[in-house]
Amino acid sequence: MGRRRAWRTALTAVFVVAVLGGVALALRGQDWSTLGRLLRPDTAGWLLAALLVTGAGLLCGMRAWTLTLASVGAEVPSRTGVRMFFVGFLGKFVPGRLWGLLAQLRLGDAAGVSRGRMAGTYLVNLVVVLLTGGAVGLLVAPAVLGTGAGLAWLLLPVALLVVLAVRPGLLDTLVRLAARVARRPQPAPLHRPAEVRRSIGWQTLSWVLSGMHLWVVAVLLGADARAALAAAVGAFALATTAGTFAIFVPDGAGVREVLVVAALSTVLPLPAAVTAAVASRVLSTLAEVLTAGLALLTVTVTDRLAARGRAATPPAGADARLTPTPG
Repeated sequence: MGRRRAWRTALTAVFVVAVLGGVALALRGQDWSTLGRLLRPDTAGWLLAALLVTGAGLLCGMRAWTLTLASVGAEVPSRTGVRMFFVGFLGKFVPGRLWGLLAQLRLGDAAGVSRGRMAGTYLVNLVVVLLTGGAVGLLVAPAVLGTGAGLAWLLLPVALLVVLAVRPGLLDTLVRLAARVARRPQPAPLHRPAEVRRSIGWQTLSWVLSGMHLWVVAVLLGADARAALAAAVGAFALATTAGTFAIFVPDGAGVREVLVVAALSTVLPLPAAVTAAVASRVLSTLAEVLTAGLALLTVTVTDRLAARGRAATPPAGADARLTPTPG
């Protein structure tokens, strides 16, 4: 038992070090001098609000993930679901993106969730994340490409989302096709397709809230608030979605910044757009690490308090056995 605990502690320490290293790599090479335009006493409250709204967006993403977990028939306690999500989420900072999934598979085994169901959760959530990210990312298209019939093909993610909202069971077909293309074992089928519809709603809200920090930054740098709203929210969703395909760099570093600068240059001068991209990386990374860390700490403390409470509570009938009978 002691050896198993020591092994688990060592694996946890290695994972934490790898995540911190990935965060450092994601932030490496940024032009920190540009942030001086934002770090002023009058902007502190706005930047704090940007942090909080990004954290709220991540919590919505967590809710979307737990709904996909339920959709494949995996029922776990809420604290277990929170731990599984955030451990997997932090794995995105480790180059390769595989380590977060492996950690989730291990946690799933401990919670009694089969690897087939965990793989199904991963693929269903990936489809939901990519489609909702692409749909919200369309907000930036008019600013970048202008208006006209040429934008019609960009409505494909929206059309797919509408189809899945009406017929969520079709995700089985997409997920099985993705597994076949990737030469992976076929995942477990959906047990509760209706949960996918709710997951789409929560994930869409997650994209919108998470992108609001970029809007705050753009406005602080001089962008028109009305013009920058769609461009900033859409740019963040589109850039982050594209960054998920850059699996060999932590958190899509570099890819995301290029797309954010291209989108925000429609509402800001190029130097300000670069500053906004750097600020977005710093703010979102800080918000994600803090939110994930606080969530995991809260779950760990709550679990320990619950375990102590169970240990302090005598088994049912123990008092009756210890109480002497009259006479």
